[in-house]
Amino acid sequence: MLGLKHLMVITKREYAEQYLDFFHRHGVNGVVGTLCNGTANDAILSTLSLEDTEKVMFKTMITEDKVGDIAKGLLNEMNIGAAGNGIALFVPIDAIGGNSSLRFFVGDNKVERKEKTEMAESKSVLIISVVDKGYTDVVMEAARGAGAGGGTVVRAKGTGSEIAKFFGVSISEEKEMVYIVASRKGRDNIMRAIMEKAGGKTDAHGIIFSLPVDGVIGIRQLESI
Repeated sequence: MLGLKHLMVITKREYAEQYLDFFHRHGVNGVVGTLCNGTANDAILSTLSLEDTEKVMFKTMITEDKVGDIAKGLLNEMNIGAAGNGIALFVPIDAIGGNSSLRFFVGDNKVERKEKTEMAESKSVLIISVVDKGYTDVVMEAARGAGAGGGTVVRAKGTGSEIAKFFGVSISEEKEMVYIVASRKGRDNIMRAIMEKAGGKTDAHGIIFSLPVDGVIGIRQLESI
């Protein structure tokens, strides 16, 4: 097991430059940014006095010894805990493809490899749904009906058409990915609801999976750092 965490930060696009400066100050390398959209409906936007749901998602990796410092900085410097300022997730990394990939993210910082032990079950999860373009509303309607909050949509392109033909599954090239942070106890109901409405046997041709999250900042009900 690598002593690395996959750090994901989702925030307003207007804060993008401030976050890039934050990462630089804290020695975080290899930051990848992706434009995306929130899934809050018009009623929620009106209630929260928000004008739009445009977001930016930053992804990078940090060594475990930096987690506390980064978490503290996100709270105190970036005020990420305030309403609408975004969320941050820390996901454990099991392996990485070679030293060149490792150096891209952590530079010359030493990464401690730890023996695999029985890990405590995480309290939070990241549910990821990959669906055909135009079906994110179906995903979110199903997820909210099962108790989920908001989500984040990232546009993408599929590259599995040949594999899909082999398995008799139809996969369109234009895809959308929906990221939903949820409690572990609510995971199964949310995933079951999404699979029923937007799974592989529906017109959405969805693929749904979840990842353990061992640190959350920015969602009061789920915060664990």
